[in-house]
Amino acid sequence: MVDRPYIIIFSTMSIDGRLASKDRYSQLSCPSDKRRQHILRSEVDAVLVGAETVRIDNPKLTLKYAHGKNPIRVIISNSLRFNVNNTIFTTPPPTTVYTSKLNEESSEKRQIIQALIQKGVEIRYVNDMSICSIMRDLYITKNVKKIMVEGGGTTIWNFIKENCFDEIRITISPRIFGNGISFAQGEGFTGTSAPRLQLVNVKLCECGQEVHIIYRKISN
Repeated sequence: MVDRPYIIIFSTMSIDGRLASKDRYSQLSCPSDKRRQHILRSEVDAVLVGAETVRIDNPKLTLKYAHGKNPIRVIISNSLRFNVNNTIFTTPPPTTVYTSKLNEESSEKRQIIQALIQKGVEIRYVNDMSICSIMRDLYITKNVKKIMVEGGGTTIWNFIKENCFDEIRITISPRIFGNGISFAQGEGFTGTSAPRLQLVNVKLCECGQEVHIIYRKISN
C-alpha cells in the first residue's frame, strides 16, 4: 500500500561527488541542466530542501526555465534558524516548514515562528522528524504524490539512509573540488550495507560536457 509520495532526488555534482566546493561554490549546472531541473519541478507536486540550503543558497525553487505550475515548497528544519526575508518565504507559491513538536511551545522560537506565519508560511509540527514520517504527512495532508528533493547533502543523506526514495537523477559536471559538500553528506554505510541501485538511463547533456544519469532503487 502506497503511503508516501514517489520521491526523486535530483542533483548536479562534480566528478568527485561534491555538491559544492569548500568555499560553498555550487554553480555547476549548464543551461541545459537547468532546463532539465526545472522541467522536473514542473512535473512534481512539491520540491524539498533542507534548512542549510535555504540559509546558504537563498533559493526561490520556482519555475524559470520551464512552463507549468510551481510545486509547493517544503523545508525540513529542527532549529528554525532562518532569515525570514529569504526569497522562499517572500515569494509565491506556498512554503511549508516541518519542525519538531517541541518548538511549538518554545519561547525561544516564538518570534521566528510568528514572523514566518505572517509571511504566509505553514509550520507543521511533528513528533517524529524522520524523513519517512514527514513524507507520509505530505502525502496525507497535502496530497503530494510526487516530490523532488534538491538538497543539500545532509538532507539527501537522510533520505538515502532511511531508504525513503525511489529515483536518483544526477548530472556530472566537469569539475573536481577535492573537498566540500558531498552528494550524500552523512556518516556513511559500511560496504556491504550500502544500497545498490538499478541504472535506468545515461545521456550526454546537450552541452556536450556533462552526463545525466538516472538510477532507480532496487525493491527489497
